[in-house]
Amino acid sequence: MKDGTYLVRMGEGGLPILSEPIVMSDGYWVADNGVSVHGKLDTYGLVDALQLMDAHAGMIVGIWENEGLTYVDKSIHFDSKEKALGVAEVLGQMAIYDCASGESIYL
Repeated sequence: MKDGTYLVRMGEGGLPILSEPIVMSDGYWVADNGVSVHGKLDTYGLVDALQLMDAHAGMIVGIWENEGLTYVDKSIHFDSKEKALGVAEVLGQMAIYDCASGESIYL
């Protein structure tokens, strides 16, 4: 699974699956409450992670691989960098994602 931000939809049998990536040209993504998986994420691991998160149709999920772990987190978009950094700090996150530059900003 490629790093990015996705919309959850329900597939066959009510299993959560991800749409095409959501592309934003500005603002910042902040992660909240998710699941981490050792190594790369395959289809079965993704479904398991989404089920553990009680993912529902319309939820926005970010996928991020860092140092041998893949993170699957609920994602929230902010227009303000200051607000995104503040929320990320409260949530105990390692970084936010800058949509304009396409880079992570580490806390």
